[in-house]
Amino acid sequence: MTTATKTQGNRKDADFAAEIEGLRKDFEALAERFTTISDAGVRSARDYTREKAAAALDKGEGVYSELSARTSELEQQAADQIRRHPLQALGIAAGVGFLAALLTRR
Repeated sequence: MTTATKTQGNRKDADFAAEIEGLRKDFEALAERFTTISDAGVRSARDYTREKAAAALDKGEGVYSELSARTSELEQQAADQIRRHPLQALGIAAGVGFLAALLTRR
């Protein structure tokens, strides 16, 4: 090989090495960017989940309060009806007991 050919070969190798180094740096930058993006995505998903869980908890507590109040109201109404009509309540209780006994026998 001549000196000119060796110089061209070395230059091509150096260009190739420089290009590989540039690609390596680009790849590292992309990897860092993807890491940043994925971290931000995880943070926003976590925040979204926390917000939705808090909203569901608030809604659940509201529903529980409403049901508790309604149950107390129905219990009070039932107690009032039993006090007003004790014989009717006794008859209804006996009838329900009789039906329950029939259904559990079979």
